[in-house]
Amino acid sequence: MINIMKIKHLIISIIIATSLSACLEGSSNYAPDLALATPFVIGGDSLSIYYTDNGLVMDTIHIGDTVQFLVAMTAYTNNLTAFYLKQSADSVSRVILPRKTSLDSIFNSQSNYQVGIFKIDKGIAQLYFPFQYIATKKSNEAKIEMAVESDAKFDNGMLAGNNSNYKSIIIRTPIAE
Repeated sequence: MINIMKIKHLIISIIIATSLSACLEGSSNYAPDLALATPFVIGGDSLSIYYTDNGLVMDTIHIGDTVQFLVAMTAYTNNLTAFYLKQSADSVSRVILPRKTSLDSIFNSQSNYQVGIFKIDKGIAQLYFPFQYIATKKSNEAKIEMAVESDAKFDNGMLAGNNSNYKSIIIRTPIAE
């Protein structure tokens, strides 16, 4: 009788453990996140970024200002696979990246730094990416776009619409004379 009870408890424990592990299988997938440290003008003040009806807007900068950005990316329990950085196409600004040797130590050969494509295949869950942004022409429409991608895989469950392996932000950066 005691052996039968022990076997029943063992079987029940195995069923519970199997059920719980099945629930946990998809829980290690989190949407990646992208955050900015407070940007600042080199040799000047910090700059605020505001939420507006037209999206994110940074304090106005002036022609010749160099803004230091630090982007923090995390894939939580997953791995980052790419970072994208795009500036206004109208050449009102210029981005200065870290040294190529520093970039090459993190990003793979599929990257195209000049275009703003940074591919990662090293199993990195968190990354801090510094860059400088130089204002070169007056503009009310200047912007910078950043995106991060991870290897998270989501099923088509009930909440699948809220989950993505991609996160992006666009910041308008008004430039005055």
